[in-house]
Amino acid sequence: MNGSRAPWARGEDTVSRPRLLGRLRCDVAVVGAGLTGLSTAVELLERDPGLRVVVVEADRVASGASGRGTGLLGPRIGPALSVARRRYGDDVARASHLWSVAAVRHVLDLVRRHEIACDLTPGSQLVVARDEKAAEEQRREADAAQALALPVALVERDELPPVAARYLGGLRYGEAATLDPVALTGQLAGVGERRGLTVFERSPVRAVRRGLLTTLSTDGGEIVADHVVVAVNAFGAAPGAPAGVVGLRVQAGVTRELPEEALAALAGLRAEPLIEHGELSPYFRLMPDGRLVVGGGAVRRGPFGSRAPAPGRLRAAVRALSPTLADVEIESTWAGPVAMTRDGLPVVGHHRGDPGLLHAGGCNGHGLAVAVYNGAHLARWIVEGTGGDLSFCLPWVRPKAPWVPRGRLVDRVLDRYLAHLTAGAGRPQAPGGPGPAAVPAGRSSHA
Repeated sequence: MNGSRAPWARGEDTVSRPRLLGRLRCDVAVVGAGLTGLSTAVELLERDPGLRVVVVEADRVASGASGRGTGLLGPRIGPALSVARRRYGDDVARASHLWSVAAVRHVLDLVRRHEIACDLTPGSQLVVARDEKAAEEQRREADAAQALALPVALVERDELPPVAARYLGGLRYGEAATLDPVALTGQLAGVGERRGLTVFERSPVRAVRRGLLTTLSTDGGEIVADHVVVAVNAFGAAPGAPAGVVGLRVQAGVTRELPEEALAALAGLRAEPLIEHGELSPYFRLMPDGRLVVGGGAVRRGPFGSRAPAPGRLRAAVRALSPTLADVEIESTWAGPVAMTRDGLPVVGHHRGDPGLLHAGGCNGHGLAVAVYNGAHLARWIVEGTGGDLSFCLPWVRPKAPWVPRGRLVDRVLDRYLAHLTAGAGRPQAPGGPGPAAVPAGRSSHA
């Protein structure tokens, strides 16, 4: 079956929220009811319960990347540590990774503090190498982590868990988890609403007018606010969104409930998902109900569209994972939007020349922890200012991302490149065999 619904569909938010009609005045208006927007709103109301906060969403809560990810919560941000050290220096490379670790801890604390039921399963993540080139890159990454005193462990081939026995080695990242992203996003909306948050759905913002106050215009009304936060991530063409963010759609799928033999063989994937090193490479996690989620399918240009191509690549990846999966079929596939930038870093901060207009996006496939934590920082900057916040000095806090060329010719070239990546990343191979050029694990898309 080639469906278009993520496995989290059963947890979709069923609350009916109104469209924006008429003119409204508030302290902070947030564009986008995803993880960044809602975490910004919740943090604002926790820091200052007297604020009037409004979230306006083009579709429904969790309808974008926040509801179509694969539920992997883990550290890492930007390029590989070995690259980050050359590009930014040791202090920034170390601070950036520790920021991503803190982002994971923040989400874990948020879920526990608000008693959010989202099938949270704490654990770790194992990024594995399927060829010698990837294994060598992982050894360099482990050396960089050791030099920076970071909690990244090299796992030799003979130390890999049974489910990863066919690989050549791996890197283990601690303080990770899996969860249901739709449940997390929808319940964050509920947490905010119980504190006075107003959420408008089916109200796309058509224009952002800057001035002494900022005005958002929708088809049915306007919002006038002291501060506006644009949190649209992959939908970078939205009014007020930062430049340099490109939206893509990445395919994932889920199997039917696995037979007992397969569940026994893959039991370790509940607490430690398996991620192949490399761009668009497959990754796997076992859900609490016994189904297997597999990512790293076909990728397409543009954030819109939910139907995914035929699941041949995903099916091949599942069957290559374990002999017990030889007869297991993909139950449903879907396409989730991800936001990419040229340098692999998010773009978070103030609009150039307007401290009242803020933005966050470009999570580069690692949005589950990054998006939530960015929201917390945006809220703190609004309430307390940026003074004394060292995270404001990190390289992704900026008014825009590096320029990305656009146009029909560029789009055609990008389409061909994505097709080439899709074809290369989809070829199963024996360990040590030739394969696609690997890139730093930080660029894999598995939010």
